[in-house]
Amino acid sequence: MESAVSETIPSPIAESQPSGVHERTPVTFAECKRVAIPMTDVLGRIGSKWTVYVIMGLTTGPMRFSELKRHIEGVSQKMLTATLRDLEQDGFVTRKVTPTIPPRVDYELTDMGMELRKPLAAIGEWARDNAERVSEARERYALINGDKRRA
Repeated sequence: MESAVSETIPSPIAESQPSGVHERTPVTFAECKRVAIPMTDVLGRIGSKWTVYVIMGLTTGPMRFSELKRHIEGVSQKMLTATLRDLEQDGFVTRKVTPTIPPRVDYELTDMGMELRKPLAAIGEWARDNAERVSEARERYALINGDKRRA
């Protein structure tokens, strides 16, 4: 006899299946991990501090590396290079080299990178709207736990 937990119900997993094919909601660690790993991998990449700045910086159009570095205050050359390489690898950014002396390298958002602007803007809006609540929660936590690092 199957438990109620394993009955077939609509889930994000089922949405990715062909019509008529339904998969039950993941309940075991292995099932959750199978579903979560691709999601956490992508969210880890797009949720990084410098990725958000690069995506938002490139919304106005292509930029040279040096322009982008000036646009993103505080980013090191090494970190910007790594972030751009990761975004290119994941298909969010294209890198175009123009053979001049010195070579000109421009970075631009791909269609997928452009699509990412809307969810990033929504998360940014949520963060702005809730910054005070988060700060208050951190202060309460510090008072209760004696942790002054976040207060």
